[in-house]
Amino acid sequence: MNEIVEETVFIPQASNTNRIHRQSHNNQHLKEFILWFVLLICLLLLAGPFAHHLSYSVPTVKTRTSARHVFSEERALDYLINLTQYGSRVSNTRGNFDARDYLMSQIKRICSMNKRHIQCELDLQNFTNYKHNQLQNILVRVSNTTNKFLNIPSLMLSAHYDSVEFSSGAADDGSGIVILLELLSNLINDLTINFSNVHLIILFTNAEETRLEGSKAFITNHRWRFNVRHFLNVDSSNCNEVANLLRTTTSQLVIDYSRVPRPRANVILQKIPRWLRFRSDYDIFNLSYSRLGYDFGYFLDGYTYHTPLDQLSTFKQGVIQDLGDNLAILIRNILLEHNQQINDINDADPLIYFDILSRYLMIYKLSTSILIQKILIILIIIIGIMRIIFDHIYHRKQNFSCNDLHCIYFRFKYPLIIRIISIIIYSISNILSMIIGLVFSFILAWIISKTQPTSWHGNSTLAIFLFSLPCLIGFIMFRYLFDLLYRCILRKCSQKSSEYNTKHLNKIHFDFEQNLSVLIIYSLSMIISIYSNSQYVYITLIWSIFICPLYLILIIIEFILHWKQIFGKDFHQLYLPLLISFFPLIHTIEIVNRLLRIFIPMVTPLFSFGWILRGNLIICSIVVIPTLFFLPILQRTRQFIRLLITLLLIFFIVLIVCCIRQPFTKNHPNTFYAEHRSKSIYNAETSMNNSFNVSLISQQSTITVNTYHGLVLSPILDQFSIKSGYKLYNKTCFSSTNCTFDDSFNRQLAVEHIQIESMKNNYSDYRIRIQHVLSYDIRISSLEYIGLTVQNQFDIPRKETIIDINVYPTIARFEINIKIQRCDINDSPFLLLFTRLMPNIVLKGEGSCKAIDDDTAIIINR
Repeated sequence: MNEIVEETVFIPQASNTNRIHRQSHNNQHLKEFILWFVLLICLLLLAGPFAHHLSYSVPTVKTRTSARHVFSEERALDYLINLTQYGSRVSNTRGNFDARDYLMSQIKRICSMNKRHIQCELDLQNFTNYKHNQLQNILVRVSNTTNKFLNIPSLMLSAHYDSVEFSSGAADDGSGIVILLELLSNLINDLTINFSNVHLIILFTNAEETRLEGSKAFITNHRWRFNVRHFLNVDSSNCNEVANLLRTTTSQLVIDYSRVPRPRANVILQKIPRWLRFRSDYDIFNLSYSRLGYDFGYFLDGYTYHTPLDQLSTFKQGVIQDLGDNLAILIRNILLEHNQQINDINDADPLIYFDILSRYLMIYKLSTSILIQKILIILIIIIGIMRIIFDHIYHRKQNFSCNDLHCIYFRFKYPLIIRIISIIIYSISNILSMIIGLVFSFILAWIISKTQPTSWHGNSTLAIFLFSLPCLIGFIMFRYLFDLLYRCILRKCSQKSSEYNTKHLNKIHFDFEQNLSVLIIYSLSMIISIYSNSQYVYITLIWSIFICPLYLILIIIEFILHWKQIFGKDFHQLYLPLLISFFPLIHTIEIVNRLLRIFIPMVTPLFSFGWILRGNLIICSIVVIPTLFFLPILQRTRQFIRLLITLLLIFFIVLIVCCIRQPFTKNHPNTFYAEHRSKSIYNAETSMNNSFNVSLISQQSTITVNTYHGLVLSPILDQFSIKSGYKLYNKTCFSSTNCTFDDSFNRQLAVEHIQIESMKNNYSDYRIRIQHVLSYDIRISSLEYIGLTVQNQFDIPRKETIIDINVYPTIARFEINIKIQRCDINDSPFLLLFTRLMPNIVLKGEGSCKAIDDDTAIIINR
């Protein structure tokens, strides 16, 4: 009876003890997870906002009263205010000609301040564009009058002074123009530079927005082109953030660039123009491989690119000063010949380069990167094999054999096989988990492209969270399921299969096997990097050189400790990898953010041309691929369920934000383009009269509207029709983003009156007088067998065109075509009304003047 009483008292005490121990154990794991997650959040905050603040900080703006040889943003902006007052500077328009005259006057003023033996040669290069318009490039060469040698090398600085329709082009490329004007003034007033060994050429090209015609004209026809050894091109899309070095003709040039105060460059940016099919004057100058050149520009957040919102008010204070200071140092080093001499420009062993928080430019050779990765791979193989061999020898000795329930050699009959299989399985599991993560993100990108294709537009941070979280969730989910499956298999393999021993099996974490599997993943990525032999996968080395040595050290430490329970074990297994990954995490987030801020504004307008799915996949890939390097570290948390729940909650919050936010605002607007077309037919019956008027027999005028970013157009037009009270007749939509309707807005057509005069008695020669609206862009054409001469073709602009025609006597009927193009918004009642009533959508311009296109055909019957 007493024994029975003793048992009834003892069992609850054992049960309570187990419950308390289990509760304490769970609390400890919860504290570890909270601490790990807080550490992760702190690292992300440091790697995100804090690093962003350091990377994009700008210098103090120099005032206009600063010394003349010092770059001043205020003086540069004074030029820009005057330049943008002419409005749009489309080639062969009034604004373009006024800008040309202003720039020439400023160059003359700057050169007149020179009191030394320096001469400025100002030149206007005339060339003809594809429309046969007469255009001009503006050039000035600065040299030393005491140097009479002819073949002195030159440094050329270039920017384009034309813009697109409806835009004053403050950033594109007014920013480049005014920076070069201020630098010209700085260099002429710098007493340390005498231009005796290297001449300076400033080139302001025209018609860059239309097939790069100005730079082509210079590189093929101008006499100064032969002496150009170095060139710097400046072009931009938006000036609300700092400029970057986008491209160089050879990677070795970045060594000279690294001396500037705030270097901003990354080797990956070199590929962006090719990926986006983006071309500038740099591409033309680079056609000759003997020239060494740089391509600079403001390309981040180009949401107002080619729109009326490209104004001085959108500029961030200090960004002009920042680029001006950098270029001033680089240019002075070239003019003083303090730059390195490059003998091989073919980049046989190209350089890898990237900036660290815009304070230091890291530069090393591709061959060095490959060598380091090979060394890391060899170390991983050697240390991994040695650790397994030494462990096996150590634990097979009778005196050192472990009898701990957490020990693999105590729990399993064939521990060596278990360990090797575990390494293979954990490695395969990591690879499959990463693939699952990629698939999750790409599935989300596909879903978004069907539902909310522009949900991330205007916010690169949102895009990072949106596409990286599904990758993390997919990875954690698969790793957790695999961990459950693998431990079920291990229970069957365990030689200690009692219930008590089975509970302790979960405490065997296979630390070495999991660490080695992480190293195997990084080894595979390094092998891919080595065989690709490319600069653009340098991010592999950035992560590997920090993570791999850490895990190799952990493997060695674990061998020394032999599974002893020490206080620091959880620290170096759980928290140390996070701390070590701080620098690669900073760099990865920064470069991903920079790429997104370039790609998003360029990709989303293509959604109207079938790029919706492709664009989402591109943005997703930019985010997800670098995320893969961080994934293997997450397997060490061991708190899969808690981490998975946390990530799911964050992901659902991000999804809600994407669904309710407005992606298009004033800072990143939706855009459209409207093209007016008219076709007028005049018919003339020749008679014995020497002069007669031509009658209009038919006339048709339409408006074609295109929206970008995949914006559905028809509801917008319906809304405009209701607001304006105008009915859109014959509205036809050829796609969801393209519609045409009759122009019933009382627009004045170009041709007003046509008169024909007979020149000879045989009526084979005629003079046609066409009265039309004032225009700079007038083209006359006819069939080849018609002799046609425009008497006043060089009177630009004009309101009357006089054409002399010579016709063979055998021709009974012929036709003359007149095309008059304009791009002033005031010439379009529709655009004036639409932009006023629909402020949420912004007009986008083209490089040539074609928004208003009036075609007139004159049919003459003899």
